[in-house]
Amino acid sequence: MYSLTNNQLYSMPKAVRIFASSALSLGLTASLIFYPSASQAGKNDTGVPAELQGEWRYGRISSIQYQDSYTGQSAAPNGSSDQFQLASNGNYKRNRLLQINTYNCASNLFIEEKGKVKIEAQRLTFQPSDSTSKGQICNSGRTYSSRNTAKPETYQWSIETNEYGQQVLVLETADGKGKAHYGRPQ
Repeated sequence: MYSLTNNQLYSMPKAVRIFASSALSLGLTASLIFYPSASQAGKNDTGVPAELQGEWRYGRISSIQYQDSYTGQSAAPNGSSDQFQLASNGNYKRNRLLQINTYNCASNLFIEEKGKVKIEAQRLTFQPSDSTSKGQICNSGRTYSSRNTAKPETYQWSIETNEYGQQVLVLETADGKGKAHYGRPQ
């Protein structure tokens, strides 16, 4: 899931804010069967439950494709992805990509970060210690790059089982407006 707080959004240049705001309006949906969250009995010394440790991935690609009417070539699809790894010692690495293409306008934003994760009951907080953000706005050659601008992000978390019997990690924003379902890599 890709999520920005208002402080993160407004600390970016205006062009990037407009791009990020548009991109965040992509809907995140999935069909799941809900089961109660797994026991916290598997916690390690840092408080990270064993069922959260390891790699988690989320990705969504739009089914809408744009085609240049003059050349007949298709643009790359719209999409977003979020991938992170939680270590037993509480360290994490996270990579996020957001790509939007409309006709001849391709924009993207890539965020790479690492830090510590804090778990309190059903709340998970990513606390970045190092981050890099890079982006491009509408093929114009205008690029965006910054270091260490990522801010802590907190989510409600639960482990659920989907209709295929696979366990998924559900992260929901504090305001309840954003929810994404992460799976284990195949």
